[in-house]
Amino acid sequence: MRHFISNIVCGFIWSKRLRDKVRTRIRFPQTRDYVRYVRKFAKNMKQRKIRTLVGYGCKNFIVILNDKHVFKFPLFNDGKEISIREKRIVDAFYGISPIKIPLVKVIPYKNIYIRKYEFANGTLLTDIPPKVIGQHREHIAKQIANFLYVIGRQDPVEIRDLKPNTNAKPGFCYGWFQGDFWQNFMLDEKTFDITYFIDWEQAAFEDWRSAFYVATHNWDKFGYRGIPIDIMYEYSKLYFGDK
Repeated sequence: MRHFISNIVCGFIWSKRLRDKVRTRIRFPQTRDYVRYVRKFAKNMKQRKIRTLVGYGCKNFIVILNDKHVFKFPLFNDGKEISIREKRIVDAFYGISPIKIPLVKVIPYKNIYIRKYEFANGTLLTDIPPKVIGQHREHIAKQIANFLYVIGRQDPVEIRDLKPNTNAKPGFCYGWFQGDFWQNFMLDEKTFDITYFIDWEQAAFEDWRSAFYVATHNWDKFGYRGIPIDIMYEYSKLYFGDK
C-alpha cells in the first residue's frame, strides 16, 4: 500500500530529487527515527541544522548535520557488510589518495549499521553547469587522471582479500577503481580544484574500462562532453611515462 500511495503522490512531483525524498519518506517510515537519532547526536550542539537526501537508487537515507557530519542509513538491508567493506577501503587509501577522502565510522544501531562521514566541502561536478565545467576541462581532467593513476597502481596489503584474485597485479586501466566515479567528485567552484572524492562503497579491484565507458556515456548524456577523452589522455601520459 505504501508503494502504491508513494507512486500516486510522486506522479505530481516534477523534480526527481524531491520525488526520491518523498517516495523514501512514505515507503520507509523508519526514516523519522533516523532523523531523531541525528537530533539526539546533536543535542549538546548550539546549532542543529539538518538536511536530508536520498542516496543513488534510493538505497540509503542520508542526514547531514550542520554541514559537518553525514549519516548514511541503509534502507534495504542491515548495511553491515557494505559498511565494513567501505571503511576498510577508505582506511587503506586515506593517506594515499591525491584527492581527499572523507573518513568513515561504522556505528551499530538497533538492527542496522550506520555510516558516519566527515562532511565533504564543495559542489558535485554534476551540479555545476556543463558550460562552466567545459571552461576548466583540462584542469579538472588532469586531477581525475592523476587520481585514477595513483589509486589504480596501489595494492594495499590490508585489503588484498577483497580482490577477486589476491595475486592480481595493477596494470593499465586495471586495479583499484571506484565504479560510480563519474558523479562523486566535489569541486571548489572558485578554483575548480577537486576537494573530495566521496562514496567508496562500490570500489573494487577490476578492469575499469567498462565502468569508464559508463561514466563517459553519463557525462556525454548530461552535456559534459570531452572530459573522458582528456582524462584518458592524461592518464595514459602518466602510466606510460612511468615505464
